[in-house]
Amino acid sequence: MARVVFVGMAWWALCDGDPRSFIFGVPVVATVSVVSFLLSPPRSYGWRLTEVVRFAGYFLAGSVHGGFDVARRALAPSMPISPVFVRYRMSLPGGAPQTVFRITLSLMPGTLNADVLGDELVVHSLVDRGEGIQHELKNLEWRVSRLFGLGLPPPEPAHA
Repeated sequence: MARVVFVGMAWWALCDGDPRSFIFGVPVVATVSVVSFLLSPPRSYGWRLTEVVRFAGYFLAGSVHGGFDVARRALAPSMPISPVFVRYRMSLPGGAPQTVFRITLSLMPGTLNADVLGDELVVHSLVDRGEGIQHELKNLEWRVSRLFGLGLPPPEPAHA
């Protein structure tokens, strides 16, 4: 229903709210909505407010911490920068969960989703942290799975 409302509102905005556009607009909105559902069927994810708040807190804390780290490395030439590309196989189902994972990853300072090869990501990291990168990616993926109400197990603790 939300998609149909969104398409209808988009049509209404494009036509400046002109009531005469209904003659053409109703069939267009119906057709676009049907095609949208055929190309991308709706999926029900159990979003919970507590998980959204937790995820937002995790994202904000990671962004602030990562932002300070990147700024420190940029301003202090003695800080190591050792860029690396890492491959990571996602366990999340396709669609919105993988999209949120990839977008969140790219918004976190020091990392970038460089390429997608099926269910595998190529991630660029500003600093080579060895297996720590894999653990951070698993942790982010687990947090996204909780956001969508999926049952991925929590990552194993990182080894020192």
